[in-house]
Amino acid sequence: MLNELHIVIVDDEAIQIGSMKTLINQAANELGVSVRLNHFPSGEAFLFELEDLMPLDIVFLDIEMEQVDGLDVAKKIRETDKEMTIVFATAFAEYAVQGYEVQAKDYLLKPIKVDKIKQVIQRHLTKQPVIKKSITVESEGELVKLFLEEILYVEVIKRECEIHLTNQVVTVTRSLKELTDQLSDQFIQTHRSYLVNVAHINRLLKTDVELSNGQIVPVSRRMAKDVQETFIAYNKGSVFYND
Repeated sequence: MLNELHIVIVDDEAIQIGSMKTLINQAANELGVSVRLNHFPSGEAFLFELEDLMPLDIVFLDIEMEQVDGLDVAKKIRETDKEMTIVFATAFAEYAVQGYEVQAKDYLLKPIKVDKIKQVIQRHLTKQPVIKKSITVESEGELVKLFLEEILYVEVIKRECEIHLTNQVVTVTRSLKELTDQLSDQFIQTHRSYLVNVAHINRLLKTDVELSNGQIVPVSRRMAKDVQETFIAYNKGSVFYND
């Protein structure tokens, strides 16, 4: 038997809590894992007890809760714990991409099945330290290291490119093509003047995309199909569908 996993369920529906407890216990039993379960009927109740509950291994968060929703709870967790496995439970697939900024590990679409819980536990038990990918660019005579996960988008401004990160803007004298070649496939050109990190796309609009910080970036008609296909393919890798 492996060491005990401390798991918490946060959901404002009593029926859902009961169902999750049954599924988690069944999954743990099939995997030969010992678990200790706590559950809370609201985000506020969970946050009030959070310090006393630590350390925690996995927390299953319902996204659609009144007052403090699952996303807000996750942000609070990440203020003090960067490693806890956060799993969002939701009835709406469009919520999934919003979990990027809080490093959510998985998304479960309701109704949830035991096989999906087993996948979550297995991923938690086998997870490896994340190595952040980065690039080095020259800006204003200095070499600057940029982490790819922090880059929202790149915009061409005359003969330069502005690299917009979550907390700063870095200007480089390089072409968009040069940056495209240096960045990963996670970046897609949405317009002749814009290169966007698909992980930060929250919503596809008619002629634009909305990013995780609320920024709106244009999408040209010629590139709209590629943007849509890349967005769907990327998020299929992050969401557990009910198949």
